[in-house]
Amino acid sequence: MTPQNNYSEYNNKHFNHTFLRHGVCVTRSCKRFLQNTTKPITYSNTDTENAELKLVIEECLNDSLWNNYELKCRVTAPLYCNEQEERQKDIGDLAVGVFLLVLLTLNVIGSLYDAIFVRGQNKPGSGNGVLLCFSVPHNFSRLMRPYADLGPREQRLKVFHGLRAMTTLGVIHCHSLLPFALAPENVIFVENLYNNMANYIFLNGTIVVQTFFIMSGCLLSYKLEMLAEKREIRWTLLPKILTITWAKLTPSYMVVLATSATWLRYTSSGPFWKLVVLREVEDCRADGWSHVLYINNYLDPTQCLPQAWYLAANMQLYILGYCTFVIIKSPKYRKVALTTLFIIGVITPMAHTYFQNLDAVVMMTPEAVRSFLNNPTFHHVYKRGHTNIANFVLGIALGFLIYRLQKNEVNIQKYKKYRHLFLLTVPAILGTIIVGSVFFIDGIYTSVYTKAIYSGLIKPIYGVILAILVIGCVFEMENVYRPILEWDGWKLPAKLSYCAFLLHVAFIRIATGSLRTLMPFTYLLVAETTIAFIVLSYLAAIPFWLLVDAPLTELLQKILTGKLCQTETKVIPENDLTLKNNVKVFNSEEGNASV
Repeated sequence: MTPQNNYSEYNNKHFNHTFLRHGVCVTRSCKRFLQNTTKPITYSNTDTENAELKLVIEECLNDSLWNNYELKCRVTAPLYCNEQEERQKDIGDLAVGVFLLVLLTLNVIGSLYDAIFVRGQNKPGSGNGVLLCFSVPHNFSRLMRPYADLGPREQRLKVFHGLRAMTTLGVIHCHSLLPFALAPENVIFVENLYNNMANYIFLNGTIVVQTFFIMSGCLLSYKLEMLAEKREIRWTLLPKILTITWAKLTPSYMVVLATSATWLRYTSSGPFWKLVVLREVEDCRADGWSHVLYINNYLDPTQCLPQAWYLAANMQLYILGYCTFVIIKSPKYRKVALTTLFIIGVITPMAHTYFQNLDAVVMMTPEAVRSFLNNPTFHHVYKRGHTNIANFVLGIALGFLIYRLQKNEVNIQKYKKYRHLFLLTVPAILGTIIVGSVFFIDGIYTSVYTKAIYSGLIKPIYGVILAILVIGCVFEMENVYRPILEWDGWKLPAKLSYCAFLLHVAFIRIATGSLRTLMPFTYLLVAETTIAFIVLSYLAAIPFWLLVDAPLTELLQKILTGKLCQTETKVIPENDLTLKNNVKVFNSEEGNASV
């Protein structure tokens, strides 16, 4: 086994070839060994009941391995797939099923009410507000409503439509590689991917998620400044703002969480079903409470909605941003506070990397991409709220800067002679991604000091470059990237991004858990799979938005704002806080600055 051990030691680019993943149909391939056993065999996923089955599999595999290669193995982590195993429904399954049925019924009733008594009698803008929350025509008009009522200043922020949609597409693409990472047919081809520098745009592309934090911070400070023009921002407003922010994100999030903890396990089956799907179901049942409180990014290890670490981190940073803005009134002290927070945001990843001897980046190695369950860098640096402060604060500063430049009508055109520098922003962003490839090179030792410095600086460097790109687009400094990012076609995908973000991992898990053969890793098949998951996620996001997200969010807002019994309603357009319109208080599309 020495050659395999030596080859596998370079784990940055190589699989662990001493740990074989072997699939076997016990009742067919190991029939002779089953007949030789005298003890009863239980086909289930309980290890204590499968001790005899484990021995049978070992004997069966060793027979072929020894005859063909003169090797022996031991079964260490068996995963049993028994399609005839009965799945018992429990009270949680029934409760979620009843809730979804009631929700669907309310949508039918609300839609009929809207069609017959409101639109049918030509009385738009009137009717029962609660029932109209569940009207599909009403919500569809909200979904398709253009951002026509934005003021001239807010209109210049439409660059965030493109950034939000494109970043979400990138996230779905990276997650779409799970089937190929879990069961690749051509492992040598996968290992050789690490020898092509261009592939590191995807292998080291996790930093792109920082785009969401930049947008969040920018829109938070910008919209708070817009609100401050019309009313005084007092600390007594803070609980209401935070409650409404929580209410905007939580309803659809909790529906996905509840479904993942219950009905997801009945959708299919396969050899990887326990590893990929049932593990998430178990973790969601055990750790679901942490998602309600938005602290799940501090809970390790868990496979429950792993993509939701961003929602928790973003909520934590929102609270920090709100408190900083509301409590500190003086612009001078705000600058001091933001500078202090930025320095903390740079130092904390450094400290974690140095004292815990972590990697400089989340290493997308062949073994690690199968699961981040035990990846300490992912847990302690990538997904924590306090390790993502730097770019959120940078976004806040960007929002203040854009607001001040617009309000003071600063003549930006005199800087147009530097517009060619803005063309360097996208190559620079790609450079910040590719430069991390140095940590994948075999035989090169990087000290803990180098890794610590890199981990602390790479995020703010990326953030500064992106902020320059945003400024160039907002103030029309260049005309190459701006038309792409401001394309009107991004508006609808941007509105649906939050729902697609919540749903896409479930589709990927179902497809991966249902695999019954190895996946041939080819560029064409990866592209086809990615496009399929993107299309499926966004198509599913449309009914999810209409039937779940929009009605529950609007209903919860009415409850929190005391408008539940209001008889008149109107279309409430979306605004653009990152993945979702998080803050109803900032309804900039209507020019409404009231809570």
